[in-house]
Amino acid sequence: MEARVTVAGLGLVMEAQLYFDAEADKLATDWLTRYGAQIKALSDDRRESYRQIIEMSMEPQDVGLLKPEARYEATKSNENGKVKALPVWNGHLLCNETGSYPAELNDWERTVVETEMAKAGFSFWYRNPQQPGQASLGIAYEKSGQYGIVRPDFLFFATQKDGSLVIDLVDPHGLHLSDALAKLQGLALYAANHADAYRRIESLAQVKGNDKLRVLDAEISQKGCTSG
Repeated sequence: MEARVTVAGLGLVMEAQLYFDAEADKLATDWLTRYGAQIKALSDDRRESYRQIIEMSMEPQDVGLLKPEARYEATKSNENGKVKALPVWNGHLLCNETGSYPAELNDWERTVVETEMAKAGFSFWYRNPQQPGQASLGIAYEKSGQYGIVRPDFLFFATQKDGSLVIDLVDPHGLHLSDALAKLQGLALYAANHADAYRRIESLAQVKGNDKLRVLDAEISQKGCTSG
């Protein structure tokens, strides 16, 4: 009983709570780093348990993506009682038996997908889910001392002349939201820390008064990072 009272009392001391949270975070980070390879070899269900633990971290952590195997997608939309079939696209990483993937893309997104698909070496593309999950790429950004997550729209896979497969991350990015700059800064930091994983990382936006999409943030090549 005395031990329970002591523990309950410690929970009311703010300094103690902060100390224990920091120590727990430090210990979890150490274990996850030490046993990362073993965790990756576990089943999907077991990896999900560790992913949830990682999400409790006080600081953003790198978490490996799980290769998507299947996804439920709507094939029709209902606007004011009018049902219509969604447009279908070829070349998506996930598709039906005919190779089609249903997706309602806005003008920016459609321009990006069509442009990337027309490039030499294009192999397939992946529309990054906007919901949290093991198959969704989330990039941390900081605003006013608080962390948020931005989920880029597209990953494009291309085969180079030597047969190697490279990845291009392209994100049509609006400028009208209050956190737009913070998200761009988070993407630039991610690009600097993961330049070896991508051939190119671009964030695009349409400048007011101009119908062309322009590169706004960092363009990542195998040589590093340059402002665009």
